[in-house]
Amino acid sequence: MHPSILRNTLVSESSIEKILSLPREDSIYASLLEILTKFQDMKDFASEIHTETNLIKPVLKNLGYAYESKPKFFEEYVKSPDVALFTSEEERIKVSRLWGTIEYYNNVLGILLLKRYGRNLQEGISGFYLEFENRIPIYQIIYLLKKSKTPWGILTNGKNWILVKKPVLFEERIIEIDIETSLIGGNEEALHLFYQIFSLSGLKTIIPAILEEERIELIGLLKEKKDLTQKSIKNLKKRVEIYPRITNAFRELFPESNLTLTEGYLREKRVELMEKNYTKPKIINEYNVSDISAYLFNKRESPTVLNLEEIILQNKDKDYTKEGILSQKILDMTPGFGNLTAQLLESFAYISFTLPYKGKNTFVAEWEDEITLKGYIIENLLYGIERSHLSLDILQNMMSSLFNSRAKNYKLGNPLLGMSIKDITNTLDTKNQMGLFNRHPRDIIQEFKEMYKLYFSLSEKIKEDLEIKNELEVKLTKYKERIKDILDIITTTYFYKMVENKRIQDMLFSLDSDESTWDVFRKKDWFVDAKEVSKRNDFFHLEIEFPFLLNNAFDFIFIQPALNYTWEEELPLTEVTKTYIKRGMPYLKQQGKLVIILEDIQDVLAPELKKSKRYEIEIKNGLAILTKKSN
Repeated sequence: MHPSILRNTLVSESSIEKILSLPREDSIYASLLEILTKFQDMKDFASEIHTETNLIKPVLKNLGYAYESKPKFFEEYVKSPDVALFTSEEERIKVSRLWGTIEYYNNVLGILLLKRYGRNLQEGISGFYLEFENRIPIYQIIYLLKKSKTPWGILTNGKNWILVKKPVLFEERIIEIDIETSLIGGNEEALHLFYQIFSLSGLKTIIPAILEEERIELIGLLKEKKDLTQKSIKNLKKRVEIYPRITNAFRELFPESNLTLTEGYLREKRVELMEKNYTKPKIINEYNVSDISAYLFNKRESPTVLNLEEIILQNKDKDYTKEGILSQKILDMTPGFGNLTAQLLESFAYISFTLPYKGKNTFVAEWEDEITLKGYIIENLLYGIERSHLSLDILQNMMSSLFNSRAKNYKLGNPLLGMSIKDITNTLDTKNQMGLFNRHPRDIIQEFKEMYKLYFSLSEKIKEDLEIKNELEVKLTKYKERIKDILDIITTTYFYKMVENKRIQDMLFSLDSDESTWDVFRKKDWFVDAKEVSKRNDFFHLEIEFPFLLNNAFDFIFIQPALNYTWEEELPLTEVTKTYIKRGMPYLKQQGKLVIILEDIQDVLAPELKKSKRYEIEIKNGLAILTKKSN
């Protein structure tokens, strides 16, 4: 199938082939072709009403629906669906007088939202303050699905048709078909596919059966792969031995993935074992990457699904705006393979759609296009600490494939091992004699913070700012590397007594020395040994990796304490959770929320969490939400 005709599909290649093999109704296709051909003469000047009257409704009739248009009124400036789809005329007549009520939508098979012919379905209309009608159409249909609680939604501009499915907790775009391109190209298969998917029989029978069949087939395949994966890592403790083996399972399912391990010492072994060509099973597609990876490589098989909108907008008294939501910082301390990352991304994109701008005449074009909006969220809102090379690679690969971003704020490291820069002051020996031309470490660290504050305030679009920013970056890089070395070595002393305190003091009071002094430090055996310990244990210092924390903090921190990879040894759950809290809370705003995903371990952790005297704790729906108590 040509990519310009069929895209954004969650239906696998094999299922598409099965749908295409279904019997064709020549009279129906002839009728659809006639409708589409006639409309070509008026499409260039067609309004939304023209599109509805001359194209959408005749097509719906041929697709087998009984349908009803919305009454000509608006509710709180938010429109209802344009069309409600029924299985029969009898069903429509039975509830017609109840339009818009819960009882009405309980009898509706699906809803349809239509736009003028050819309108971009991923972009809002630029201009002044956006009313609902002018916002991003794909989020309009998701909003209406949530509001109406109907199982199926169709979004169309007459040319492109998008089918959206509403499972229990979140929406999925099943498929998008361009019927104009299929008509012009004489592609009868695409029109056949369109009918079988978007028709009454498609929504009632064909698509539900296909999705269930894919689910059962995929589970069977994954069980087979998981058994092989478990056998390949049994009794193996060294990661360098484990990664090439377990990555085979992923590469066999996704041979086209650009999986590049982040450490060079793993890369050679991985490439050596992965030169063999694999054929991807036809039931697999890119949208399954995070779920498949979690199933294969996590000790806990089921992915976490959260009502993130409820968590993010929990404060009912707060006057939320688009600017406010899109200025927040969110840390996922346990990203896994991207399940939670993808949910955070989709949720913040949807929430921003539902909120108004702070100023009524405000319009930010980047936020009114689905693709650029998601790119903005990945680049500016989401941060993560991933302790597994493989998991980080898969997450980055998924973000790149689905959202065209490498998620630069997701870093490799152990979130539980590391130090804060302010802890350096606790190790300072105030009696130590400083050099004649050396500045005190406290002054240098304070200057480091102020330089970063200035650095983040400068624009890359103003020539003068950019010049200052480039100069600052040289200084910041120097201090950043030196402070990280000191933090690594101090952290190492908690494991091994390989570095004397005097040596640490010498480094601290040489922070501002010339590069030759630091070259001497870095060649010492004790320095090399300490840095090797740091690399082997993936020490992670949050302010070094996320410098904005020097002058700011996170609005949300998410942790999954029970998340363990199959090659890891399990640690005491209660102690690990306490360590995550202790590590994360200093980097949370006073009114921020630390969200602990409990799932089926709620009975184990809830009693322990409730003992806390330092934090307000709310436990519900498999979550524990911690906030700092007021001073």
